[in-house]
Amino acid sequence: MTKQKIIENLVQKSGIQRNVVRYIVDNFLQQIIESCERGEKVEIRGFGTFTRCSRKGRNVFSPIAGKKLTLPPKKVISFKASKMTEELLDPN
Repeated sequence: MTKQKIIENLVQKSGIQRNVVRYIVDNFLQQIIESCERGEKVEIRGFGTFTRCSRKGRNVFSPIAGKKLTLPPKKVISFKASKMTEELLDPN
């Protein structure tokens, strides 16, 4: 599902204007990104936790270039689903 589809679903369910819903969704996502940039953990109870973590550098093979490349280490945002979310997705 795309961000646009999420916005459309929220507009239909809430009856709020599209530009207001888009503003709320954009700012919600921006708050998550800014908090993770500062090294903070973003916890949404009943849904999950967003954190910033480091990914090690690694060697890969590029079939287009036909040679091995070295990817540098980088910071990424990681998501860990809450227990409740995991149970909803996999009730077994």
